[in-house]
Amino acid sequence: MMVTWHETLVFLGQCLPAQVVKQLKGMKEGQLREIRVRAGNHILLETGGRATSCPVVPNQQQVNQIAEALSEHALYARAEEMRSGFVTLKGGHRMGLCGRVICQGQTVRGLRDISSLCVRIAGQWRGAADRLLPWLWDEGGRIFSTLIVGMPGSGKTTMLRDALCRISEGGTRVCVVDERSEIAAMCEGVPQLEIGPNTDVLDGCSKDAGLRWMIRAMSPQVLATDELRDMAEGEAVLEAVQSGISVLATAHGRNMERTLQRGTLAPLADGCAFERYVLLRESAVGEIAAVYDEKLRPLVREEGS
Repeated sequence: MMVTWHETLVFLGQCLPAQVVKQLKGMKEGQLREIRVRAGNHILLETGGRATSCPVVPNQQQVNQIAEALSEHALYARAEEMRSGFVTLKGGHRMGLCGRVICQGQTVRGLRDISSLCVRIAGQWRGAADRLLPWLWDEGGRIFSTLIVGMPGSGKTTMLRDALCRISEGGTRVCVVDERSEIAAMCEGVPQLEIGPNTDVLDGCSKDAGLRWMIRAMSPQVLATDELRDMAEGEAVLEAVQSGISVLATAHGRNMERTLQRGTLAPLADGCAFERYVLLRESAVGEIAAVYDEKLRPLVREEGS
């Protein structure tokens, strides 16, 4: 069930100051990327690299009240989720939080006195994977294991989501391990973003455990996850590929060669776990700069890369 811009406006309108809501209503669908609220500073609306200042300067108590409203007054009841630094909101939006961290030894126990927050607006753009899709299939119709690499905000997750939706609509069994609820944005067991009719989601589970769970439990043809970060996740990806399952994933990086030298990804690159590598352009959201094969030989470079 895809959340519309109107529904997003209604939700935000119940949580934010009237002056902010008035500016939001003047925006078109897909224009708003982030809302940044900091105690003692103007609220900022980020729209694709440009920040618009609102005539509202909340104090710390008001920032806390906005965070509570956005979480539907269940913020501190979601302490387990909040320990990761963010909570997933109605509609699939994500709220990152800063404030006073409560620790027990080296373990984060909670967050109090919220001083700032960042709401990342969930985006669903049909066609975001149009340039990716021709590189995903071999001549026999099998899907290549593919890693999408790009900087934060380059559109990795949006492209991945659209690709999964299109693959699923074609009848392929897709399983998503959505550790941070950014791909499907599950709410009460229902995806808030379109991921296709043949897609199963494991929400809030660590990637290494979740990938193995899906292999054992759901017989996927395609496994997908977001932002590979550590060795355990890399080992789980390798296990999936060795089991004959195609894996689609993303990773942060500006340069393909340097990205694949990181400890997490180096064993996967050395073992040719991914058959396609896609590098997104840093200067334009959702644009492909280059596509490489499993040996990092360039298959295509777009103009300007």
